[in-house]
Amino acid sequence: MTLPASTHVGRLHVESRHLPATGGRGGDIHDVTATPFGVRLLVGDVMGTGLPANQTGRSVLDAWRDLARTEPSLADIAVRLHAMIACSEHPERFVTALLANFPVADGETWAELVCCGHPPPLLLRGGSAAFVETSAAPPLGLLDLADGRCRASLSPVGDGDQLLLYTDGVSEARDASGRFFPLAQVTAEAAGQARLLDAVVGRLGDHLGGRGPDDILLLLVTVNLPGGRLIACLVSRSGRGWHGTWFNRATAR
Repeated sequence: MTLPASTHVGRLHVESRHLPATGGRGGDIHDVTATPFGVRLLVGDVMGTGLPANQTGRSVLDAWRDLARTEPSLADIAVRLHAMIACSEHPERFVTALLANFPVADGETWAELVCCGHPPPLLLRGGSAAFVETSAAPPLGLLDLADGRCRASLSPVGDGDQLLLYTDGVSEARDASGRFFPLAQVTAEAAGQARLLDAVVGRLGDHLGGRGPDDILLLLVTVNLPGGRLIACLVSRSGRGWHGTWFNRATAR
């Protein structure tokens, strides 16, 4: 299933742009679904191209949709997807993936992220764009390199914040001189535009100069909190788990 170019799911507004590889079917996958645990997103990139990569991607998506609705732990979902790939007919066909969860409870102003060999998301806030730090893990199918485990990270988000998720067709795009696409700079320059993704895709096309050897996938997630009341969540890691402190827009000045 391919997401509509623009859709609302729970408190999120999600826009997507997916440009297939020049050679046809590729391995980029994405999904967003409402669950009892929050709105959950998956962005992934299957190693390889063509029909085999496409079939692996569909298998991962099918398993993800079942697990996203039944498994409370985002990290455990990643581990189970890894096990499915590792035990498949093509265990060498690993998948980089970014899993995200936005809790459904009012007052929750953070996003949970699990990054398995995937490029980190960009956080857009106040006209700036910065990469989000995540706990790194190997791709799905290669988690045994990290004892079969991965760890979730929490990232504070506020009303109107945006997260840009993408695949390596964007982050590893090079121009004719071999220079990487300056994603953070281009995104910051396009911040605030009504058609931000189109602006980024246009600049990416100029950078590639008409070459498109790999899939290009971008998801722009806009967070809409009830009433815009809560604007920040300061999160720290301690031996007792995660703790948050919230500030009201009316009092935080």
